[in-house]
Formats: sequence, C-alpha cells, structure tokens
Amino acid sequence: MEAIPLRQSQDQDDLVCLCAGVSRGRIKAAIATAPASTLESLGAQLGCGLHCGCCRPLVQEMLGQSPWYEVANATRTTLTDDRDPQRRIVQIDMQLAGWPPYPQALPAQHVVVQAWLDDTWVTRTYTVVRQSEDGNTVSIAMRRIPDGQLSARLLDADDAAFADIPMRIAVPAGEADADDGRAVVCFSAGVGVTLALSLLHGLRPGRSLHIDYSAAHRGDMVYADHIEASAASSGDISCHLRADDADGFIDNEDILETVRQFPGARFYVCGPPGYTRRLLEGLHKAEVPDADVRVEAFFLKTNARPRPSIRKLAYAAGLAVAFVPLVLLAPALAKFVPNAAHAPGHEDLACVDCHREAPGTMRQQLQAKVKHLVGLRGDGADFGMRDVDNATCAGCHDNPDDRHAPHRFLEPRFEQARRELAPQTCVSCHREHTGARVSQTNAGFCAACHSDMAVKDDPTRPTHAVLVREQRWDTCLACHDFHGNHPHTPPHELKDAITPEAVTAYLRRADSPYGERILKAESPETSP
Repeated sequence: MEAIPLRQSQDQDDLVCLCAGVSRGRIKAAIATAPASTLESLGAQLGCGLHCGCCRPLVQEMLGQSPWYEVANATRTTLTDDRDPQRRIVQIDMQLAGWPPYPQALPAQHVVVQAWLDDTWVTRTYTVVRQSEDGNTVSIAMRRIPDGQLSARLLDADDAAFADIPMRIAVPAGEADADDGRAVVCFSAGVGVTLALSLLHGLRPGRSLHIDYSAAHRGDMVYADHIEASAASSGDISCHLRADDADGFIDNEDILETVRQFPGARFYVCGPPGYTRRLLEGLHKAEVPDADVRVEAFFLKTNARPRPSIRKLAYAAGLAVAFVPLVLLAPALAKFVPNAAHAPGHEDLACVDCHREAPGTMRQQLQAKVKHLVGLRGDGADFGMRDVDNATCAGCHDNPDDRHAPHRFLEPRFEQARRELAPQTCVSCHREHTGARVSQTNAGFCAACHSDMAVKDDPTRPTHAVLVREQRWDTCLACHDFHGNHPHTPPHELKDAITPEAVTAYLRRADSPYGERILKAESPETSP
C-alpha cells in the first residue's frame, strides 16, 4: 500500500519523539545523510522510537513507509453518566478504509491515532477495546481532558464538525501479552480499564484473568456490566469493582489480599499517575518481583516546541547575570542553614539527612533553568539543593497503615480540598524549622473532607451529625488520632475525650495524649 501523503504544513521544529526530544528536522537530516536509514538505525542514532513507541509510525512515514489507515467514518457513544463533563469517557468506533484489512490488535498492544486539527496532526496512543472480525472497525475509549488538544476537540464537536475531522490510525504496535500460562491480574483505574478489556477480549481458553477496576463512582465505571457478565459466564475470569465514593481508595492491604489470592500471577497496572504509583508501591511491599509487573502509561505527545520570544531571551540574560553572585558564593551557600530549630523527633538529624545536593554542576543547573524559562526545556531544575518533598519524608516516615496518607487526597473527590489546603503534601501541615510538631494548628481543616459525613448507627454522644451541624470541628482531634500512629480508641462520650489544651500542646511539642507510638520513624541510616 502506498504511503498516505504527509501534510506539507508540518513544521521542521515539531517534536516527533517527545521521550527523546527529537524533532522532525533532525530525523529528516539523518535520513538525508543516510538514505538507507531504518527505524532501528534512527533509533540507535537519535534515540527516537525506543521508549513509548508513540513516534514509531511517524518515523516510518518519514522513511516512505505507511503504517496508516484512513478513517472513513467514525461514530461516538458516551459511556459515563455525563454528570461531570470533566470525567466524560466516550467510545469512538472507526470504520477504516484501505486494503489489506487492518491487522487484529493483540492483547496489551496499543495503537496510535491522529486527527488533523488546526493544520497539524495531533497524535495520541490508545488501547483497542473492540475490533470487528474483519479488522476494519476499531473502537477506542477516550476520556475528555480539560483543555485537551485532542479529546476536548473531538468530544465537544457537534456531529457535523466531528464528521469533517480527518482521522487515521496506525497498525497495532507494542509488546503483546506474554501468555506464559500463568494467571494475569490487571489493576486499572478510570479509562485505564481499556487495557483490561484488551486482555479480556484476547483471553485464550483455559487462561485465568482477574480485573481489579477502580473509578471515582459507579457512573464513571465504563464497561463494568461487560466485565461482570464475562466473570459470571466463565470460571476463568473474575473481577473486583471499586467505586471510590462507596468503597474507598485501594490500599496496600487490598493489594496484598489480591496478590495472595493469585500466587505466581503476572500483574498489569494502568491508570492515572497517582494510582499507578500507589499500585507499584503496594505490589513492591507485597514482594511481587519487578519482572512480573508491567505498567501501561498514558502517553501524550506535544506537536511543536515553543519558540522563544525576544522578551524571554532578554529575561533569560538578566536571570543569568543575577545568578553570578550565587555562583561566587557557592561555598558559603553549601553551609547555609535557615535556623537551628527542628521539629520534635528531628533534633539529632543533620541538615544533609534531608537536604541533598541537586544533580549536575552549577553551570548545568543554570543552563537548565534558563532553557526552561525560554521554553526549550519542559520542566525546571533544582538549583543548589534538591527540593524536600513527600518522597524525602516517606524515606523515614512511610506508614502503610496511615489513615490519612498523602496519596489518598489525590482522589478526584478531594479536588476542592487540594485547592484549599494541599493535604496531599506533608509540608502543608508539618513544616520543618518552626520548632513545632504540626504547623497547621487549625483543626477546622477536617471540614474540607468530612462536612458531608454520615455515620450509620452512630454510638457517640453527641453524634457526629450533631457535631457537623454545629460546626464543632475543634473536637475531631480530641477523639481521633489523625494518622493512626498510636493505640488510641476513640471514646463514645465527648466528655471523655482529650482536652483541647492537651491536643494543642501536642501539636506544638508536648508528649502524645493518644498513647505511645505504634510505628516509630526510621532514621536516614536505617531506612531502606
């Protein structure tokens, strides 16, 4: 089949490979220098096509090959309850033109889809959720992303405008499921369930598949009926569906229980970044070998590198000049300490136990910051010292039984709380160098998440409903140990609770009124 012509308005500075930062111009120059170039030789020379695979069909096209099939007709079906447009998930069924027939996608493979928008191809990768027997009708599921360059345009367009958008799809790519006879467990969240569907539809007789599927609420749980029906009709298929608003967010105990239920299984993880990090942490603690865990990330591709303006270049020059005194003072800066006050428990720590030098030389750090300022680099760089973040704190304070672990606040339902309090970061409450255990001393922060709480058969007096109605948020910590690090049992009578004075003193520097700690923090020398 002849290559589909490349649209002529593609810019030479377009980033074809986002992972390696390779532009269209660099690839064309390499091909012009070596006309016999192949996908493999360009990968070895430039680094493109070796990571997520999203750019491989683009590079093949530049080599005069055609992995593309034109979409002759496309229809849309909304899968979610649509009460929140920001979480809308839509299935797009694409009827393909061309010969030979489109290849059948194998379990766990992905496809690259392009749409022609604003005189450029916008590229994303998806998993095939359904495919006709002849191969020429392919279905993908797309979540609407606010301000998304592709999803918002395709899903918000009216039927006439949608029908006029040129689309094409590359042949299936990526590593297919190994199918080594072992059971497969797929942890998925949100639109990541498409990977579970791919494994489900490609499941061979006699093979075992378990799907653990999480979503914010049941209305967001697309394909749930299909998954449950498949589990009910086959003894080789099982599932566990979790709605965050009813069942809570999946935790390490849930993960460990699933691992024990399927010993020796292989594991897939597909979902938003916060969910994926949590699953990888739980699987690691459950002692699942890394070789048995495969993560399917959501790949996004930008099309063009921002061009620096004269004003930005002037700002960059001024910034470089401003940093000159810091370079001259570098030896003194290395020994600078904000103040001598440490929070309780950190008195014996050295500064370098938490504050580590940033990677690279001072020159490299300055270069990275200047490039970020003028738009030649996607993210910034630490200067002098690394930022102290959650990962630094978790190195010593990681607690799998934490009742309010930071990752729990990454759930969609806590979006408002994140905007108001940033509870997902340790330093929003525990800011070092203040001389106090907790710098956030206003107990009213509990209202950000618990203002609509309801306790069935509430045994407390007064009940939680009364306390919420009367806005008595100052009583929360009088009964409840926030992180659950102490063997404290909440009393049934508020009169038996810890006094406000004792709670306030503890938040400063006093001993715990909740009892001795169950889990003690590790020192940097003993922590893994």
